[in-house]
Parts: sequence; structure tokens; C-alpha cells
Amino acid sequence: MELWSRRVGSGYEVSSKGDKRFSAFFARLPDGRNVETAWANAKGYPNWRAAKGKPARFPNFDYWSVYKNLWRDWADAHPELMRELVSLKGDKPLVDRFAKTDNNQARALAELCAELTTEN
Repeated sequence: MELWSRRVGSGYEVSSKGDKRFSAFFARLPDGRNVETAWANAKGYPNWRAAKGKPARFPNFDYWSVYKNLWRDWADAHPELMRELVSLKGDKPLVDRFAKTDNNQARALAELCAELTTEN
């Protein structure tokens, strides 16, 4: 089963064009930053505009681990939304129509949903 996709209409959209609660621009971490800003900061940039499409400023930066852990922090702070997302997702993939790489919110959230359903 496909966990995530870039194809519009193939599953549950978690970008800003879908359920905004799960968009990196709208999902707030406990420190008040949205995930997109926290990601830019983690890569060494002051904001998402400065970071967009640019590599991290640090050698050997573990893109996927850092990005997924930002979403894990969000999920830990919002367990009720994660449970709701698992329900909304059902057996469909999560979709991020704006994803240009495998490092995206649909993949991160899909993996976290899978972990949540495996725990229960």
C-alpha cells in the first residue's frame, strides 16, 4: 500500500490546498514556529523564503531525520489531530501536491500515522 503521494486526487491532501491543519505552513510546534520555519532554521536559514530550494548550510545534514523529527514533535504535541488524521486517511495515501522530493509532509505524516496504528 502506498503511504504517500504527490498526485492530486489520489488520497487525503495535507498541503495548504487541502487540510491546512496538516500543512507545514500552518502546523505549529510547541515553541510557536510553524514546521516550515523550523525546517528553514534547522537548515541554517532565518525563514522559509531564504531556505526554499537551498541545501542545508551544515555538512552531513540528515535531511529526512531532521524533517521527520520536526513532524514528530508536532505530532507529540497534537495527539488528537494525529488520531483524527489516521481516521481521515483510512487506507488512502496522504498527498502533498507541492512535494518536489521525498522529504515532504505527506511522507512524514504518513510514516507517523503508520507508527501510531502499529502501536495500538
